[in-house]
Amino acid sequence: FRTEFDLAVASASGSASATVSHSSRNSHNNLVLTDRVYEYSYLKGIVERIFRGANGIRFKSDNAVLNLILLSLLLDFGLFDQYAKLLNIPFMKDLQHEADTRELQVEVANLIYNFDRKHTEDSVTRSKVEELIYEVSYKFFVNKNFPINSSQFRLIQMLNGDSDYQEYVLLCKIYMSLCQINKSIEVDYYKIRCNGQYHIIIPKNFSKMTSEYLEQVTVHHSFSETNGIMMYDDINVFDLRPGQPEINLYRVRLESNSDVQSMVKYLEITNVFRTLSLQEQYLIFIADNSILIDVTERG
Repeated sequence: FRTEFDLAVASASGSASATVSHSSRNSHNNLVLTDRVYEYSYLKGIVERIFRGANGIRFKSDNAVLNLILLSLLLDFGLFDQYAKLLNIPFMKDLQHEADTRELQVEVANLIYNFDRKHTEDSVTRSKVEELIYEVSYKFFVNKNFPINSSQFRLIQMLNGDSDYQEYVLLCKIYMSLCQINKSIEVDYYKIRCNGQYHIIIPKNFSKMTSEYLEQVTVHHSFSETNGIMMYDDINVFDLRPGQPEINLYRVRLESNSDVQSMVKYLEITNVFRTLSLQEQYLIFIADNSILIDVTERG
């Protein structure tokens, strides 16, 4: 083969035997690669055997980089739904539905955003990292005769200079996989505060107005969540257990049954919760107060 090649992928004499890199004369290294290509199903089988060997027990290792690598492999080989619960990743345990890729996409996007806010002193950005990942997904980057003035080289140097970027690169890679799986760059979601913590809820029908109100009202009033049911005091308001729950707010119109004439014919209130009860009940928040309205047969 020609000596200026960085990689040798063939031999003039026929097949090339696989060898590791070894030194030769004139301070050169020889590297011989075979033409063996590992198929998707072969690599998937390796990943699958790793998780089957856990026998349904969550991995004990809390190494963030290792667990993110395993998460990335599960997503790329279509094994996420089956084995996601075995990963020891703190932010996944806090998801409403641990194996929901849409909730995961929102959580990963927030982690990347928070990382970017804390690391503003260098020029590493998510778009640059994603572009680099895209480049290496279909070509080899060999650190030999590599142009040191190239943007890729400078980016790799910065990423290698800070160990925190190991997790960041993996989060970007995971986010790119989730965008392909969910066929969406962004996922609409509700941010709800329950039990003193924020929860990410992916609704069936998203409304920006509802999103803004839910975030505001759950901050000012104490909501809780028990077994997938969102509650205010002892009143059940939303069932969060389905993969994409129905979360709707209602408009209530209050009319007087009195015979007394008045300029005010009725009172209409928006952003009202309907409780999960056998009777028709509505929960209204006004300033710092809450009102529970029972609808009688007379209306």
